[in-house]
Amino acid sequence: MRRVASALLAICLGWSASALAQDGIARVVEVEITPVRRAQIAVWIERADGTYLQTIALTQATAVRGIGNRPGALQMNSGYNWPYGRREGVLPIWGHRRANAPGAMPFHRVIFQDRTSEGWASRSANDFSRDDYYCLSFTQSVSGRDNLDAMTCPSVFNSDKGRYLSEDDLREGYAEPFETAPGAATMRALDTTSLYPPRRDVVRCTTVGCYDHPDVERYAVDARSAMPEIDAITMATPPEGMRTMVVFTVPDDWEDGDYVAWVEVNTEGDYNETWNDARFPTPVNPSGLWDFWAMSYGYPYRGQPSVAFRVPFTLGGGAVDTGVREPAGYGWIDGSSGELLAMDGTISQDPSAAPGSGADRLFVVDDQRVHVTVIGPEVCEANTPPGAVAGLTVTEYPEQRDAHRFAQLSFLAASDDSGVTRYDVRVGQEPITDTDSFMRALPARAATLEHEALVLPSGVRAGDPVEADFGGLGPESHYYIAVRALDRCNAAGPIAVAEYHTPPIHFTTVSPCFVATAAYGTPLAADIGALRRLRDRHLRTNALGRGLVAVYETVGPHLAAVIREDDDLRGAVRAVLRPVVQLAHWLD
Repeated sequence: MRRVASALLAICLGWSASALAQDGIARVVEVEITPVRRAQIAVWIERADGTYLQTIALTQATAVRGIGNRPGALQMNSGYNWPYGRREGVLPIWGHRRANAPGAMPFHRVIFQDRTSEGWASRSANDFSRDDYYCLSFTQSVSGRDNLDAMTCPSVFNSDKGRYLSEDDLREGYAEPFETAPGAATMRALDTTSLYPPRRDVVRCTTVGCYDHPDVERYAVDARSAMPEIDAITMATPPEGMRTMVVFTVPDDWEDGDYVAWVEVNTEGDYNETWNDARFPTPVNPSGLWDFWAMSYGYPYRGQPSVAFRVPFTLGGGAVDTGVREPAGYGWIDGSSGELLAMDGTISQDPSAAPGSGADRLFVVDDQRVHVTVIGPEVCEANTPPGAVAGLTVTEYPEQRDAHRFAQLSFLAASDDSGVTRYDVRVGQEPITDTDSFMRALPARAATLEHEALVLPSGVRAGDPVEADFGGLGPESHYYIAVRALDRCNAAGPIAVAEYHTPPIHFTTVSPCFVATAAYGTPLAADIGALRRLRDRHLRTNALGRGLVAVYETVGPHLAAVIREDDDLRGAVRAVLRPVVQLAHWLD
């Protein structure tokens, strides 16, 4: 019920590929989905005969953070913001189809810079530099699948950004540890190419005490060379239950006729009776090629493989409004093949029994999981682009503890003849001066510890204020924040740009759950985690909720001191908290 409600209330959100459009009257394809939390998604278009044409959306973890092509063995464990392990099964159907298209260029494969084995999570050489995104926890209580929300990254973390696998490596027999079945060990041969782009969010560090390989300097350039549209199609991960619109302007040289829109979706650790950690446990062999840390921390991430949806549509035959509920098939768990495997009963498809799992990674809305609309030239022939947003400003986030990573933006809504349908907000550390630099910046993230897209209301009257908190920032860093409006014909208005410098981290020592921790006796209780997520996701994201949290943090320590040593009072408080805890678990 919650997912349906949030989907019905959600403002339509999209990522424009208008930079790919040609001159002429626009033909627009809209692909609408409502994904589960932390979904990795690829959306692309093929001809009816199966010829791959164009990727129109790819989530940030794959497109920017390099989860499909980074140092570390394929089977290495995962965890919160885990930095290592190539997730080659993340979106294999998309990856193989793009790579096998006529004229397609592969990406260079990334490996550890200088470690003993691709199975080593711990450092064995000077091969690291500061990492502002990924981190690694060697604390068992928070590095498991059930505790991902209990952890945040340390303020400073050093990771190995890797290097490209070379022909010399191949001649020397370079391979990675691999288990064909639990306990059945082998060494898996690698080649110099990958289906997936490397990280594009790092700049090579060359200062004293910094050990980035020279290849790091080429990652972003080489990724754009292999896939020139990668900036335009990168999208932030949508929030769970948010109706999300991917909008694509059809190039002029695409002839009218029959096409197919594809959507592939995956999430780590999506277990069911067939695909789970018993069948794909933490690997332990070959001996000596998985280190203690790789075998003892994190969790085996391989659950159900990716699922793909296929929606045929026609260009030039008038308006199109179609969709599908059932998936066309699923991918290979290790990404070794791009074959679409037929649905065989091993993939969960029941929203009631397994909500958000398997096929239900895309939620059912109006009896469809993927909905496609085609807007023809008859609609857009007389269209004019939106006007500019006015008065764009960025100010400091009001809570000091989060001001180094969150900020507030505001502007006056743009005008448009048919109405603005969405705002595209980008955040970067290089000047934004034109469309190309705008697209190279990253889609803005919400002000939450989750890596989720910022959603702005679109139905605001021209000239009225639009305000939002946003995140994804680092301390004491300078940013360029840019906003433009788009309309239903995917026409973009002028780009407005503001600059902002984040403050340093404001360290605090107060406990975040005083009363509940005192009542339960431990800050790691499952109910405490649910309450913490209620606070971070549903209270701290709005002014009223932040006010309630501030009041609680003022009186909470005093209440906690009273009840901590009294078992009767602790039991009474647990009873009082029970409805709130039930609500927190329901929202969770």
